[in-house]
Amino acid sequence: MSGIWLGIDTTSSMGGVALLKDGVLLTESILPVTGFHSEKILPAVERVLKESDISGRDLSGIGVSLGPGSYTGLRIGLSTVLGLSAGWEVPVKGVSTLRVIAAALPEGPVLSCIRARTREVFAGVFSSPDPLSEEIIPQSLYSAKALEELVSDRIFSAAGSGRSEISCPGLKWVSPLLDHPRSSLAAACACSLADRDGFDKDIEPMYLRDFNQRILSK
Repeated sequence: MSGIWLGIDTTSSMGGVALLKDGVLLTESILPVTGFHSEKILPAVERVLKESDISGRDLSGIGVSLGPGSYTGLRIGLSTVLGLSAGWEVPVKGVSTLRVIAAALPEGPVLSCIRARTREVFAGVFSSPDPLSEEIIPQSLYSAKALEELVSDRIFSAAGSGRSEISCPGLKWVSPLLDHPRSSLAAACACSLADRDGFDKDIEPMYLRDFNQRILSK
């Protein structure tokens, strides 16, 4: 992992902006829960760049959480990233928010889930926290019952706001402090994915929900 990366996450109530250099965290700004991301994200970007004495044009890439998550937050985050990318002429790489959450978990099979509605979660299970790891259970929208049945016979480390909806003995929930996606991990994951797959020509929100239906999975 090389170069200077800006990471942005606006998919939850606690967003953030971070700078990494050669995989080492330089600075990270957590956006307050209150208020709108649209009012805070650009000042946060300006602040972390100034603290590190880095220009936007010095960046190797911008990593952004694509969702699932807050509908409004996703659109604000992606539109901001596209504007910064165009203005600085810096490439962009998007990464699933479920992957970003999973990246904070211990080694071994990991589950990350985000609360959607009562007894519904966005979730995915990965073979490890590595953003390049195999997807064991596809990222999708699940009823709590369906996901519990899928994971009932295995043990996974788990995190995410969906913990309030899921009850399963095999899930070993880590600290709630890891439930929110970190912008620093968004940058780290995006860098790894860009090394393997290249940068994104276009980025779109990853809603994982058909808005004409209540649920996508059994």
